[in-house]
Amino acid sequence: MIRPLSLALVALLLYGCTRPVENVAEVPVHVGRVNDYANVLPSGDRIELEKILAAYEVETTHQVAVLTVPSLHGESIDSFSLRVARAWGLGRKGLDNGVLVTLAPSEYQIRIELGTGMAKYVSDADARRILDETMFPAFRAGDLKGGLRRGIEHLLELCRAYKVTR
Repeated sequence: MIRPLSLALVALLLYGCTRPVENVAEVPVHVGRVNDYANVLPSGDRIELEKILAAYEVETTHQVAVLTVPSLHGESIDSFSLRVARAWGLGRKGLDNGVLVTLAPSEYQIRIELGTGMAKYVSDADARRILDETMFPAFRAGDLKGGLRRGIEHLLELCRAYKVTR
């Protein structure tokens, strides 16, 4: 009687290890520098931010993208943001100088994902400070658009110190 029970437990464990993860959000389509799938930004603000990020890329070669999503579908923002950044291939090859700012307003989650080439100029502590001191206070006051915008501006200033010569 113990043997069939053991086999049943092994079968359940194997099933649990091989079935697909259900709570993983799909990687959204990369449509530009500003990918506002949660509709946080009005059209004019989206266009303006797109222009700022395009000019910034010309100036520094850093590729910065913004992503808002309606839901993370139970996935942590850390793993979701990293999956998206990898899938989108942000940053120049060999430099890994991409940055992804991911906001999931319904879960009150935001993440600044730094490519390894950026991490030596903008530390995780710097990114955390931008979130804590700039973005979160605005979000708590109900200003998602303003908090996102001011946080990105602060981030760009920190990253501006690192320019790649062509």
